[in-house]
Amino acid sequence: MLRLLSPALLIGFGLLPLSRADAPPPKPPAPPRIESLIGQLADQDFRRRAAATRALAALGTEALPALQQARSHPDPEVRRRLDELIPPMERMLALAPKQITLHMTNRPIREIFGELSKQTGYKFAGLENQPGEQNKQVYTFDFDGVPFWQAMDQVCEAGGFVLQQNYQSDDSLRLFYQPDSYVPFVSYDGAFKVIPTGFNYSRSNHFAQIMRNRPDQQRFESLHVNLTLAVEPKLPILRVGSVRLSMAEDEERHSMLPAGTETANGMWAGRHSYYGGGYRSYVQQTQALLILPSRTSRTVRILKGVIPVTLLADQKPAVITDRILAAKGKKFTSGAATFIIEDVSELAGKQHQIKISVTEDSKDSPNDWTRIQSLQQRIELQDEKGNKEQFYFNSIGSNGINSAQYTLTVGPNDNAKIGPPARLVYYSWILMEHEVPFELKDLPLP
Repeated sequence: MLRLLSPALLIGFGLLPLSRADAPPPKPPAPPRIESLIGQLADQDFRRRAAATRALAALGTEALPALQQARSHPDPEVRRRLDELIPPMERMLALAPKQITLHMTNRPIREIFGELSKQTGYKFAGLENQPGEQNKQVYTFDFDGVPFWQAMDQVCEAGGFVLQQNYQSDDSLRLFYQPDSYVPFVSYDGAFKVIPTGFNYSRSNHFAQIMRNRPDQQRFESLHVNLTLAVEPKLPILRVGSVRLSMAEDEERHSMLPAGTETANGMWAGRHSYYGGGYRSYVQQTQALLILPSRTSRTVRILKGVIPVTLLADQKPAVITDRILAAKGKKFTSGAATFIIEDVSELAGKQHQIKISVTEDSKDSPNDWTRIQSLQQRIELQDEKGNKEQFYFNSIGSNGINSAQYTLTVGPNDNAKIGPPARLVYYSWILMEHEVPFELKDLPLP
């Protein structure tokens, strides 16, 4: 996987002591001028260069726009230091939650979700399922800089909505109206939240053939904790890795980590194993294996770990051709992707069928089958004015991990303003690897 950005390094500053015990307290220093600090990165004195680097790092994402604008600075030393400073800040900004400021008094729930959508750009689906009589109920909220998931969960609980956990959607967070339900356990971390959805416990035995010296070997137990991972729509999940637990204890502080899965530092020893198909989603399910140390255990006192994820950090569109209906037999290249338009034909009812072979020679993830499978989410057809076409996407073959053939079938749109297909647009995806930490307490066992 492409590891897009490196972790941020934040360096703190100490306070200088007063030169005299009776001296007045110093005024807080004025905020440093970012432009001046950027210029100081080219100073002949390496100590001043290092001090400017630390000061800019301490400013965090506040300095990011100015640093990005200065990337073409004529001094190579400035460019080098900016290349070290910018990626951690970009990663920090991407993983930070949206901050919600909401002051609404006696307003319907749909207006409140409308304001959440306005502040974040996120879409919400399922609000129409609220019964008509509930539409008249009003709510009051006062939020100042509350992280998105905490704010949304408070609004959902008040309005009787829960996040639909088994729904895959490209463009909205789907809510389900269920006023008698609530979510008792949740772990928040930046743009993510982790929800435990339950335990699966099973017992079985086998006595057709029993070893005389190991009769207990015929009894089997299995305990899994099921987890839902949700992310803000700005960072869609492409894949979820195997959960790595660092701590799991019952109420008597007995370890619930399976034998042989701990290393010297207490973390899961296994390698990442990703699944999820490579399709964009805002909600994903996963699970982790546990053991039941005692038949009298009733709760998991604490459960801590991380969930490795591959995220869609950004996507960049490229027009492959703006005359797709006349591109039969032509070859196009965009970055590591090569497109061959094998056939273009007109069907009955003014439909068009386009057969395309695609090869991606990316060296970022040589064993990643999901990259080519997710192509249907990265291809777009538009008319000559840029309006999106609706089309059917069908896989008709594969020549390996990096190559496949597809058929696109597009017909007349119900919207008369949308013309025949003209542009084939391909989105190259920029991936980010991340590990989402979680901590859950007092989960009831089955």
